[in-house]
Amino acid sequence: MIIKKFIARDFKTAMKQAKEEMGRDAIILHTGQVRKGGLLSFFSRPQVEITVAVDDSLKVSSDKARRNPVFPFSNSVTSKSKPVELELAAVANSDKREKELLDELQRMKQIMTDVKLKMYEVEFIKGMSENVQIFYEILINNKVEKELALKIVNSVEARLPSDKSNDENWAKDVCLHTLQEYFSEAKPISISNGEKGKLVFMVGPTGVGKTTTIAKLAANLAFTEGKEVAVITLDTYRVSAAEQLRTYAEIIDIPISVVFNTFDLEEAIKQYGDKDLIFVDTAGRSPYHDEHMEELREFIEIGKPHEIILVLSVTTDSNDIKNIYCKFNSIGIDKIIFTKLDETSSYGQILNTVYEVEKPIAYLTTGQNVPDDIEIPDPLYLAKMLLRRDEA
Repeated sequence: MIIKKFIARDFKTAMKQAKEEMGRDAIILHTGQVRKGGLLSFFSRPQVEITVAVDDSLKVSSDKARRNPVFPFSNSVTSKSKPVELELAAVANSDKREKELLDELQRMKQIMTDVKLKMYEVEFIKGMSENVQIFYEILINNKVEKELALKIVNSVEARLPSDKSNDENWAKDVCLHTLQEYFSEAKPISISNGEKGKLVFMVGPTGVGKTTTIAKLAANLAFTEGKEVAVITLDTYRVSAAEQLRTYAEIIDIPISVVFNTFDLEEAIKQYGDKDLIFVDTAGRSPYHDEHMEELREFIEIGKPHEIILVLSVTTDSNDIKNIYCKFNSIGIDKIIFTKLDETSSYGQILNTVYEVEKPIAYLTTGQNVPDDIEIPDPLYLAKMLLRRDEA
């Protein structure tokens, strides 16, 4: 292994020197700035220093490969197959080194981006009133993404009168008003007068609580609103899920059908055509499993639902939620239900998601109790949730 330092007036020149002397297989180990020695060094312009390394055996092989280019489709190389193989290996290793270098540069670029964002964040927040700074910290602690949190507090600061910046209650009211604008009005399931056979598919990944959520909605619609409800379950992968839903259906006194294929689905939909609402409980799907998603798409194409509601757990990371939404949105998503609010103390994932996907929230669930623990949120309610502090 050969390791050497190069010093130049800028990074580009230093890299050129390193490449000419060490070859293009050299890997950057360290970069930094240095000043010349002496009394006047303080006033001199700093220079760039890079430390690079290269495998000396690889350097010899790759230099040979560059001096003797290989043309794999030429007939003249058949008598020199062994040297050609060695040269090809050297070229392959060189390509691998270049890829590693590009990956490292990409990581460095991401680090620099993060550092710049942090510097911007510190300078940006430092110039704001104390109450707005506190508001920003609450948003971050609630897992609101930084870029979005900065956007929100910038709007709050602009709206806050200078003579009210130290008034905590005034600042909180401005914060609540600003947050509400990021939420559209909730859109729960509605049934028009005389409407029959409204079909609602509930979709989502495994473990988010689709079955329990359907039971809560069915019970509330049947008991509170006097609607005639039926349930169809496609979740034949888990016997426990079908049995759980059947038990709920018997308690609520509503019909239920378990279907195994698209033909059975068509028949069940026809059978319940006189009901006000038909819920379809789909099996939990991995959004990254193409076969599962294709099977779900076939059921949806046959059923032609009036609404498709994506059920998401608020305990899931925001980036994972976005990826899940993107995959399921290929089948068409109309609304979102967030579950398991009782299992977390931070609700930024809700704001991050609705800001990104621009879909209305239908319901929030706050526990396992049926038919309780389900709510229709409004923008003010959601805004207040995001201003909660963890007192633990």
